Formats: sequence, structure tokens, C-alpha cells
Amino acid sequence: MVPWRWALGDKPFVNEQNLAQFGSLLDYPFIKLFGIIRDYDVTGLVLYTRHLYLLLTLAVAAVVFLSVRRLVRWELALPVAAVYVSLIFLQMPQPSYSTMGAAFLTLGAALGLWVVVEGRGRAWALASGAAYGLAVVAYPTLLFILPFYAVFLAFALGRRAVGMVAELAFAHPPDPTGPPTGRAAWRALSMWALGGVAVLLPIALVTVSFGIRNLQRCWAYTLDVARSSDQLGGAVKSYEVALGFWRFYWSRPHLIVAALVIFIVYKRWPTTGRFLLATLPMALWLAGRSLFDASGFVLVYAVLAPYLFLFVPRSQREVGAKLLLWVWAPAMIAGAMTAFTSAAGYLSAPVGFMPALLVSGVFLAWSLDGVAIPRPAVPSDSSSGRRPWLALVVLVAVMGVTVAFQFQFQQQDVPYGALTSRVVAGPWRGIKVTEEQLRELNGFAGDLRAQSRPGDKLLVFYQVCGYYLYWDGVIAANSYWLTNPDLTASLPQQTFDYYRRHRLVPTLVVHVLPTAGHTAAEPQASSGGLDYPPTLVRPLYAFLRKPAYESTAEVLARLPRE
Repeated sequence: MVPWRWALGDKPFVNEQNLAQFGSLLDYPFIKLFGIIRDYDVTGLVLYTRHLYLLLTLAVAAVVFLSVRRLVRWELALPVAAVYVSLIFLQMPQPSYSTMGAAFLTLGAALGLWVVVEGRGRAWALASGAAYGLAVVAYPTLLFILPFYAVFLAFALGRRAVGMVAELAFAHPPDPTGPPTGRAAWRALSMWALGGVAVLLPIALVTVSFGIRNLQRCWAYTLDVARSSDQLGGAVKSYEVALGFWRFYWSRPHLIVAALVIFIVYKRWPTTGRFLLATLPMALWLAGRSLFDASGFVLVYAVLAPYLFLFVPRSQREVGAKLLLWVWAPAMIAGAMTAFTSAAGYLSAPVGFMPALLVSGVFLAWSLDGVAIPRPAVPSDSSSGRRPWLALVVLVAVMGVTVAFQFQFQQQDVPYGALTSRVVAGPWRGIKVTEEQLRELNGFAGDLRAQSRPGDKLLVFYQVCGYYLYWDGVIAANSYWLTNPDLTASLPQQTFDYYRRHRLVPTLVVHVLPTAGHTAAEPQASSGGLDYPPTLVRPLYAFLRKPAYESTAEVLARLPRE
């Protein structure tokens, strides 16, 4: 929505006063290209953005594959990487601040593996830092966790920290031999930081060019929305997030007991214990199916990495420790940050947790590969040519769980089987929806055409900014995404200030709310404080219009002030 409005001529941080629009800077060039090619016809835009999302996930999976295949066989690296394509968490198969943030975090972690595992390649460190810079642009609050990434990068390049994790010797850290690692770590860290600065500095300069005062208004409005939607809250919000995690994990005691039993069996019979890890796909299915998307899958699979590390053969422990330090530990911090700054709380942690999925996949491959191919006393050509069937089957089954989730529920918790209609016109052309949704979209598009007049300035509220895709004229709002749980509440004071500052008011208003049981006068009384009379009332929305006899100055004069 936001980059499309920019393509139509709206100004960032001026027409839209929300800092969440930063992520749109990344996909705007592609949306602008769509507009140029299509002569700014919005038809098929949503399907186009879904293809952009697919290309992004394919690119991330390709980089993960190229990095992971240095650690495991390519047959196993393929399903480990493919999870990043088959998994659609938060029911968002399109570029958004959440999906792009998760994608670039994963990309940065995968690129950094070349440096951490092989101990060389400053160009890869530069590319990794640039990817993390893009993650911050997509999800600005991730800026606060970059120092933690820098610290863990240094740890992952240090022999002492790696040895401590590899040997689980936290009380008595080992004293490894060899030359000091400080110089190499500093050079890699410097290039990594340079990559991030190379991305963030130009973005910062472009942002400042839109005016400091406009950015201050965006900051104030964003904080106000964050407070009202419980995205911030200090210690109280931290407690809510921690409680959410606690309830999620401890509401599944059978999975915890099963994990303990498998580990006890492993300590007594290592081969049998590793073989029992083949039941992991079923545990992931049970963990995620109750959340109507794959969030539960990520919350369990990502956090399991240290547990799976206990089953990793000793020959891979040192590399595994590097994965824990460089990928898993920062991902947990990033997940805590995305959970803290999201109204959904712990359910948004998968945004930060996503890179950790590759760690769990690699550890699972290492653990099961030893079961499928026992090491013979005397190596032979026939034994070396055998395939790791158990590890491959389990990793493919893990990927199958993510595919099953997509067929269980789509956006807005709609079962896939209910998507029986396909949109044939407008921005959603080519998208499958329910019959009811198709009627709503077609009905609104027809009503908007009938109600609009040349020169109209449109306002749509609350929480249905997608309706703006049917409109290529002026939008009369300080934010396309006006939100309020009380659908009859007045518009935000920042919106009224925006009207006074720009000397404009909406001439056509769409108030989205159930109108059943309302009297004829109620839509006007609940028109957000504008007091416009209704011209068309439908079951799910009402159209209202500024009276022709009333001037802009008169409307502004009666709007509430602080």
C-alpha cells in the first residue's frame, strides 16, 4: 500500500506519518517499476507483490543452501534451506516489515557463516553487515540489537568462547592453543560494521531530506499508536512477553517430557536416542497447529537448537558452537526485541527467530546422519556411497509440516478449502478468496465508483487501508493505516492537526463498521468527528460526504483541538 502511494506521487514521511513505512523504501523500486510498466493501473498489484515475496525467499534459501552445504551433504542442505520458502509465518505471503526483516536477518546470518566457519573472507563480512543494515531498514527497532550481533560475531571468531560452548565448559573455560584471534576478529568485525553503515547512512540521509519537522511528527504519531496498541510499555510489556513465552512452552508438557525421555535414552543408548529424534516433525506439527499459522513451529524449532546440539557428534561440536554463537544466540535476542515492540507480543518473536531455523536443521542433519550411515571400521567405496536416508526423510518431513500449515489456514484464519473464488479485476486480480470476500471486494469497488466525484479527497477508517488500492486520487489522512479498536471513536488528534496544517479535509469518507441495527442518524454521529451525513450505508461500511454548502474552513473550525 505505502510504496504504491509513493509511486502515485505521495511523499514519504509527509503524506504518511508513521515510521513503520521505512520498510517500504526497500520494495518501492519494484512497485514503481510495476507502475511504469502498467501505466499506473493497479490491476494485479497484490499478486505481483506476492511474486516479489517468493523471489525474496528463494534468494534467501539459495544463500542458506550455499552456506549450509559446506557443513552437511547437499541433499540435506536442500531441505534445511527450503524451509525458508515453504514457511509463511504470520500469514503474510508478501513483502512487509516483518517478512523482510526476517528475510534479511537470515541472509545476514547465512553470509556471516562464510566468515565464522572458515575464518576468512572479509568481503562476506561486508555483505553480512549490509544484510543486517537492510533488516534494520525493514524493521527499525532491530537497530537496538546490532551491538549484540557485533559481540557474538567476536565470540564466534574466538577460540576460547567457541571451546567453552563446544565442550560445555562454562565453569572452567578451556585454554586453547594457537595464535591470538583478536586481530582477525577485529578485521572481520570492522568490515561487518562497514557493511551496515554503507546501507544505513544513505537511507538516513534520504530520510532527513524529507524534513526534520516531518520526522518529528512521524515519531510522535508512531509512539502514540505504539502506546495505544500495546507495542511499548516498559517493564509491564516485558512481563507480558515473558508470560506469553512461558504459557506457550509450558502448555505443552507432553513435548517437554518426550524431549527429556529421548535425551535420557540417548545417554544410555546413543544410536537409539538419535533415532528417536525422527519424531521431531510430529512435535513441530503439534506445537504449531493450534496457532492457525506457523508461528508455533518457529517458536519450537528455533529454540530447540541447543537441545539438538547435545546429540551432535563430537567431531562437529566446534563448528556447532560457532553456529550457536553467531546465529542462534543473536536470533533469540532479535526475537525478544520483535516480540517486545509488537502488539502481538511473543507471537511476533518468529521475525527474529528465523535465522535459528538453519541451526536446528544443521544440528538435526548431523545427529541423524550418524544413525543412517554408521562409520565402518575399514572404510570402503561401497560404504562411502550410501545415502543418509533417515536424515533426509526427517528434514523433508519438517519441511512438509510447514507446507501443511499453509493448506490449513491462509490470511485472516481462512481454511484453504474455503478459497473457492478468484478475483478477476482490480488490485487483487488472480488471488483466490472466499465467495463472501469476493462479494465484499466487488461491492466496495462498485460503490466507490458510484460515490466518487472528480477532485474528491478520500478517507477510509478504521483498519482497512487496503481499500485505498481502489483509489488513485488524493488521500485525506495523516496515515493510511488509522487504527482504533473502538470503531465509533473520533479520529486521532494528529489527523485533525494534519488537516489544519495542510488546509484540507476529506470530501468523501468510508467508515468501515458493521451497520446492522443502527439508525439512519448513527453513521453521521460516529463519523470520526467530521459530522458528515451518510450517502450510502452497507452492512460493513458507510459512505459519507462533506456537504457542498460547507467550506473547508468551516469544517476545520469545528474539528476538536487538544
